[in-house]
Amino acid sequence: MAVPFLPRTDRPAFYRSAGLVALAGALPDLLCPHLSLAGRYTSWSHTVFAYAGFNLVLLGLALLPRIRILRRTLLLASLAWALHLAMDGISGGIAWLYPFSGEVLGERLVRYYWWFRIDVVLTVIAIAVFWLWPACRRNRASQPERSALSEGERAG
Repeated sequence: MAVPFLPRTDRPAFYRSAGLVALAGALPDLLCPHLSLAGRYTSWSHTVFAYAGFNLVLLGLALLPRIRILRRTLLLASLAWALHLAMDGISGGIAWLYPFSGEVLGERLVRYYWWFRIDVVLTVIAIAVFWLWPACRRNRASQPERSALSEGERAG
């Protein structure tokens, strides 16, 4: 999803940005792993406080003059964390104010049975987009435009 918005200046910048955005999307689960819905409800990394703290870190990085991370990449990293929480919100919800409140925000629209299967499919799609998108753009840029038929094709 973020690939079209990542920097195109050079390959290392693209891959650094893509890695940062991907890490940000996985960070809530990496910081506080859980294998059950009950584990997610007690996960500090799935709260509005952790998200606010992460955004403060991103803001600090954006303000540092010596750090060369595009602000657009930092915005995408914030969006990746938020989308992670949104997806968890539709697969059972999150205790967004934990530990101050056990109130669960969200619905159980995706059943536990499908969690791992959907994660595998989304991971395969993300890898395919990550590797194929730059190749498709290079191929499209290297092919000449065919805006009009050649004289020989029109006559035949």
